Amino acid sequence: MACRTSTVLMCVTVALVAVFAIAGIWDEQSRIAHALFRNLNPSWDEGVTESFNHGLSFSAAVFLLMAYMQVRARVFVFLTALYGFIWLDDSAQYHERVGEKLSEALNIPVTFGLGPQEYGELLAWAFAGLVLLAVFLWFWGGRRPGDTGIVLPFFMCFLLLVLFGVIADMIHMLVPMRFDTIMQVIEDGGEMVAIAASTALAMGISRNVTAYYGGVDEVAAA
Repeated sequence: MACRTSTVLMCVTVALVAVFAIAGIWDEQSRIAHALFRNLNPSWDEGVTESFNHGLSFSAAVFLLMAYMQVRARVFVFLTALYGFIWLDDSAQYHERVGEKLSEALNIPVTFGLGPQEYGELLAWAFAGLVLLAVFLWFWGGRRPGDTGIVLPFFMCFLLLVLFGVIADMIHMLVPMRFDTIMQVIEDGGEMVAIAASTALAMGISRNVTAYYGGVDEVAAA
């Protein structure tokens, strides 16, 4: 059941990104395409796609919290904090708003083609990263057998999220406007796929976490 649900989740995510990209080609020639392009635009905070993305990250955090409640492994506290922050950042625009405040307070100059806002956002990410690092170190100090097998696949998903959400975002700010739609598909679409993969993974783990750690304990005791 979890496998089928995860497959559907990934297919819906890819379909939303694909329809947005295709609608962008005929945006100015068709009213239907324009409506789809507008409502499925991942950059529009009140759009269908962005709301769907918020739901994905929130669901991932909930599934991970459910897993923690079953086995009380610290790894799930860290992962719940991580995906809870991702949800908060997407829904409340944490790094944009905090980045703006920091850039104004620190009076950051334009250097290397990046403006105060971009540097402020990097500082906001760095602050959040330090908090999450503290939680990670707490988890790692009290890790149990099997935790590495849980955290590694989420680490790969998070690397994809950073690649599209941070690096592609910075590139997006530097490229000409004529490439805006392409960069939106790469940046926001990539983020959605990474979050959807994390949510599918969290869903599967929450349903099988007791059996997983039971098997790990049996192997350790053998």
